[in-house]
Amino acid sequence: MNCNSINGDVIDLTLRLMGATQIREFPSFMHIVDFNLGDGVMVTYVFNITREDKYFLQRVRPYAISHGKFANVQEIIAFIKDDIEKFRNAKKSRNFPEFLEIFEKEHQFLEDMEDLFLTHNIDKAMLEEIKDDMQLVMKKVQKVEAPELLELQQTHPHVDIEK
Repeated sequence: MNCNSINGDVIDLTLRLMGATQIREFPSFMHIVDFNLGDGVMVTYVFNITREDKYFLQRVRPYAISHGKFANVQEIIAFIKDDIEKFRNAKKSRNFPEFLEIFEKEHQFLEDMEDLFLTHNIDKAMLEEIKDDMQLVMKKVQKVEAPELLELQQTHPHVDIEK
């Protein structure tokens, strides 16, 4: 008997005893793909292919982000090719280390927020303050994404251009 199968059964049983309402098992092949872009920059992807030819892709390095489901091989290859080209281009920026640092801090922020919500009873006013601060950061990012919209807002302040 396959040890992985036994371990999976133990995990499934334990989770059912904990109250899991549904457990779906999909036999699949996991692929871990590394791209070394030089200067210590690694981009790593993990994708699974099920026996039903379903695909799920995540980038795990230099920062983790799920890219979801893909319909076929060509979509995954095209996505990764485009993503790697974007990283090669971004790596040329003298701000690239700060960009990666922001993502590391964002990841730490998510872990801290989860800990805060799951282990503490937070005052509603504090939550509103955090939410407002997050919205300010999001607006800054959106302004950087779309400088032409910022210029339009400055030249036409009466026009509502909120996303």
